[in-house]
Amino acid sequence: MDKSALISKLALKNGLMLAAVSIILSLTLHFIDPVLIYTSFAAQIGIFVLFIALLVVVGINIRKEIGGFWTFGEAFKAFLIVSLILALTATLYNVVLMKFIDPDLPQKAAAAIEDAQRAMMEKFGMASEQIDEAMAKAGNMQEKLEPTFKNIFTSFGVSLALYGVLSLILSAILKKKQPVVLDSFPKES
Repeated sequence: MDKSALISKLALKNGLMLAAVSIILSLTLHFIDPVLIYTSFAAQIGIFVLFIALLVVVGINIRKEIGGFWTFGEAFKAFLIVSLILALTATLYNVVLMKFIDPDLPQKAAAAIEDAQRAMMEKFGMASEQIDEAMAKAGNMQEKLEPTFKNIFTSFGVSLALYGVLSLILSAILKKKQPVVLDSFPKES
């Protein structure tokens, strides 16, 4: 099997494994507290850091399995395949979650987000009128969370863009050129 096909195969395999981890983690957090991921900045940062670490491990493993060396382009291809799988899986998972598993989640999450935002603004000493004005400018949070075609498409696009940037960064960090080895030295006559 040529190197490009092997990279694609390994990226697909690892992307599906990361997608399964993502779904299991999301379901676990959902059953612990359905609105935790929407209201806890620490949870969001923790999940982000965890997935960066997992992507680095996946990248290193793929690089080892193809011989220990790959170019920026080969690394980017692998990370892009993994990213596409993760973005697609996350989008489909959210649709299933909000349509079938917990159809009331957009309403509950919107209320929790608005309460958290209001509490944060009060903590910063904003007046009640200023808070109401800021909340009105933010718009209806429930409409933004509902799994409509526009929201699904936007969510997928944003996820893919973020993963794309992360893929570029990780590819630049994890690329590794094969050292040049001279098989023979020039002979003196």
